Amino acid sequence: MKKTVILLTAILLGMHAWAGPLKDWTLQRQGDNTVYNVQVPCTVAGALNEAGYFGPDVLDEDRYKAIDKSIFDSPWVFTTQFKASPALRHVLRFEGLNYYADIELNGKVIARADDTFGPYVVREFDVTGAVKARNTLKVTLRRAQKGDLNAGYVDWNPRPVDESMGIIRPVTLISTPDIEVKDVFVKPIVNPADFSKASFEAQVTLVNLSKKAVKGTVEGTYEGGKFSVPASLAAGETKVVTVTENVENPRIWWTAELGSPELYHLSVAFSKGKKVSHMSEVIFGLRSIESEITPYGHRQFILNGKKVLVKSAGWTDDIFMQDTPESLEAQVKMVADMGLNSIRFENIWGKDHTIYDLCDRYGLMALVGFSCQWEWESYCGLPEYKHFGCINDPKSEALAVRYFQDQVVWLRNHPSVIGWLTGSDRIPNPTLEKQYLELYYKLDYRPYVCSAKGMSSLAGPSGMKMEGPYEYVGPDYWWLDNRYGGNYGFNTETGPGLQVPQVESVARMVGAKDLWPIGPGWAFHCTASDSHMNNTHFLEKAMKKSYGKAESLEDFMRKAHAMDYDATRAMYEAFRANVPEATGIVQWMLNSAWPSLYWQLYDWYGIPTAGYYGVKKANAPVQAVYNYADHCVYVVNDGVPANSYKVTVRVYDAASKLVRNEEHIVNSQPRDTRKVVSGIEGPSFVDIKVECGGYSTSNFYCVPQHLNRYKWDKSDWWGIPMEKSADMQFVSSLPPARVTMKVVEADGGYDVTLTNGSAVIAYQNILKAKDDKGSLIPGTFWSDNFFTVLPGESCTVHCTLPEGCKKAHVELAGWNAKTE
Repeated sequence: MKKTVILLTAILLGMHAWAGPLKDWTLQRQGDNTVYNVQVPCTVAGALNEAGYFGPDVLDEDRYKAIDKSIFDSPWVFTTQFKASPALRHVLRFEGLNYYADIELNGKVIARADDTFGPYVVREFDVTGAVKARNTLKVTLRRAQKGDLNAGYVDWNPRPVDESMGIIRPVTLISTPDIEVKDVFVKPIVNPADFSKASFEAQVTLVNLSKKAVKGTVEGTYEGGKFSVPASLAAGETKVVTVTENVENPRIWWTAELGSPELYHLSVAFSKGKKVSHMSEVIFGLRSIESEITPYGHRQFILNGKKVLVKSAGWTDDIFMQDTPESLEAQVKMVADMGLNSIRFENIWGKDHTIYDLCDRYGLMALVGFSCQWEWESYCGLPEYKHFGCINDPKSEALAVRYFQDQVVWLRNHPSVIGWLTGSDRIPNPTLEKQYLELYYKLDYRPYVCSAKGMSSLAGPSGMKMEGPYEYVGPDYWWLDNRYGGNYGFNTETGPGLQVPQVESVARMVGAKDLWPIGPGWAFHCTASDSHMNNTHFLEKAMKKSYGKAESLEDFMRKAHAMDYDATRAMYEAFRANVPEATGIVQWMLNSAWPSLYWQLYDWYGIPTAGYYGVKKANAPVQAVYNYADHCVYVVNDGVPANSYKVTVRVYDAASKLVRNEEHIVNSQPRDTRKVVSGIEGPSFVDIKVECGGYSTSNFYCVPQHLNRYKWDKSDWWGIPMEKSADMQFVSSLPPARVTMKVVEADGGYDVTLTNGSAVIAYQNILKAKDDKGSLIPGTFWSDNFFTVLPGESCTVHCTLPEGCKKAHVELAGWNAKTE
């Protein structure tokens, strides 16, 4: 690719301040003449993939294996050029350099890799003495080595071929005549007993970059208010100016399920008369966040005085770190569509603030913290010590403490962030944690959690649990288990394992030759674990024992979807029904870093799995759910104000004959589970509807005669084997149902009506919106999917197409539907 040089369009005039990200970078392998134009932030492999270096669709089939990793043994050089005014002071800010960095400006060494390493250190360099009118900045990077505290994907997917080497967060030039507004931290002060008033404390960090004393004013403006305080700094001084502001008629930040995620914009400038030296802008929210350890020993988060059940799923960045603002928002919209109220970030993900800004805007709580990448020798490369993971030597501890300091500061203005976890599968050693705690109580106010596992440290008990399972269990597991991953406490990572995408994605992922019978391509796209979850065998065995052996690809897909839908839905339903003993549930995982078959509610291509719609159904604001353990139906409600609902329960036998029909009026209140119907045995089909005014939702269950029998004494970290599986053959044996489909254009998409003209239940109907090439359209939202239509009834759902998409072909793939 031909090298081009594009200078920054921002020109510094007179004594005006300026700050902005450096753009228009080039990338070059040291010793190679080929130059690539790249957009920073990026990894080297991500930039090469964007340039087509690896060929098309390198993550499909087994093409990733063919990448020559040796090219990443060499240093790679990022270069950009920019203009600057010699009359100003200049600072270069690097928010994420991975891993070892040499930095040169106009040929002058700014930093060396000997002490410039680690992706989560935020660095600023005063480069005034090296700046010219026209400047060339070079950043030479070498990849992380064994034993380095690198960004990591653990066993979720193959390791990045370049170990995520690159400039993975923005590089900013800050220009000022004297004062830099280095940081603005807004600490909200909200009394949950009185939302008519609130305040905030703004801590403004100023740095005098000049060689003389400076006097001026710190001026702040926000919606409905402003402040101005004098400030003076000696030459080279750093000072924190603190201002407390009372906010009139405050707008409180809530999760979307409890209210509106209200945000404020604060602009802070240091001025001398009418001249602004430098300014900084932040978005913040007014809310209180606390946590407590319940009498059951579980951590309970409290938002604005209200106890909340955290309904979450685990995030990962793309394997090449090629997420865009558009792709991130598409994913966050899916999280909101499923009725989740949280995302767990195990790792400080994000190549900028976009994903956290979106959590702020969409009213999603974010649990952030360090990754277990640094707690297992096989992934980190450092030796493990007891239950403290791998960060135990002075050099690693010092780096981890710097990471912690810089990342807490980097994220602390986001109202979505509700807590920090300094451990995942382990806890920090006491020496390390003491340093964490000393920093944390100075820098932040949120709950501190020592581990995502049920452990205790200097900070006390984590109040969390990490008992799995990570492999398939039946939907009854979540209701039956009271020792491991079941519906009590705060389960920080768990799920039904293999969550097979829709067949169009699987075909692309594994390739035609391995598609059926199941070939090696399937295993390649499972997890990267060397012990479990690295093939489809566990699910295949469970499927055979429960639904019967899959006789074709179509048969395998429908059974895998049914198992995913039921197990994932039941997980959230069981936790909802068991508050207050249940305090949080995190599906492992939300998304995938690459095309995968495991641990995902939507696949890498942006297409929902069956589990996605199970979660969406489970998290309806007021829902009626079936408890497999006691054979009863309960109404659950996480935050909707009290009201009366009509609950209709219809039970059909295995032959699709209606044998029970009941209506009940239930007064539903937040966090108050109400039993509605009891004594529902199998084999049967159970249809439930909940209605109140314009609100209506439904649920449908296939109830076996006998539940799964688990070998509780054989439970392991990955899951639990079954002694005997529930017999779901009555579902597999459903005869064909005559179904007609009507598609009508409506409201940016289509209304699709399925009518069941037979006397047989039409189970799990999958609607697909496809483009002219027959591919599923990412970003399509269905009001319901993977749904059932009862004998003689119709069901209408709405399909919303993504922005810019004007047309789609709607297809039906049903469990037993025969279209007419």
